Amino acid sequence: MGYLIITDQNWQKLRDEILSLADCCHKAFGEKCKHTDWLHNGDVCRLLNISKRTLQHYRDTGVLPFTQIEHKCYYRREDVERLLQTKSEKTKNNK
Repeated sequence: MGYLIITDQNWQKLRDEILSLADCCHKAFGEKCKHTDWLHNGDVCRLLNISKRTLQHYRDTGVLPFTQIEHKCYYRREDVERLLQTKSEKTKNNK
């Protein structure tokens, strides 16, 4: 595997081109790219303040929907936020 060194100026140009392409796609298809709306295991564990084993239990029991690509699991942000909301409501009701 090789490495490529890129200057700050070239990075900014590349970044601007990518953002321009994303904007073009948004205009063409009418919605923004949702790639940032997917979270991986570590993100979900931190957001929900749960262990990896609890997250596995949530997947196994269908509490939290997920998508698996090869060996990695990804979760939609809105599903995680919904579960977080439900979890916080249960905590409020138990007090």
